[in-house]
This record gives sequence, structure tokens and C-alpha cells, in this order.
Amino acid sequence: MKYELKFQIYGIPENDDLAVFEMDLSRSITTDALKPIMAWHEEEDAMASHRLSAKQVTAIENLAMIELPKELMLYLSSCE
Repeated sequence: MKYELKFQIYGIPENDDLAVFEMDLSRSITTDALKPIMAWHEEEDAMASHRLSAKQVTAIENLAMIELPKELMLYLSSCE
């Protein structure tokens, strides 16, 4: 089944649990584009929040042509 997902990056300070940064990714950033970056095997793998590694952050920055904060724990989340 194909999902029309929207993706968002959010950031949380190291010793906190509240997001202080949120950014919606362009609709052009699709599940298929993120699959190799996130090592997803199935489309359903995208339907959760995922903590991003430094390598994943760099790949998403390059894909989306954006710059993300480096001092936060960054997560990728999705919604329909």
C-alpha cells in the first residue's frame, strides 16, 4: 500500500524531552527518497519517529538542501 506521508525533523536538547526545533520537509522528500538513508525495508518502516545519526542528518541536509542544528538530538517523524 502506498502512503502519502509528510515528514518532519524535530530536535530535542540532550537532557530534555521537549522539542525546541521543528521543520517540515518539502513534499518532494518522499518515502522512496528517504528509504536508503534510513535503511527502511518496507514503506511501513517510515511510519514512526526515528533518531537520526550524524550520517543520516548530513544525507537529509543534502537531499533537502537545508541545514539542521547540530547541537540537538534530531528525529525524523512522519504523518499522513
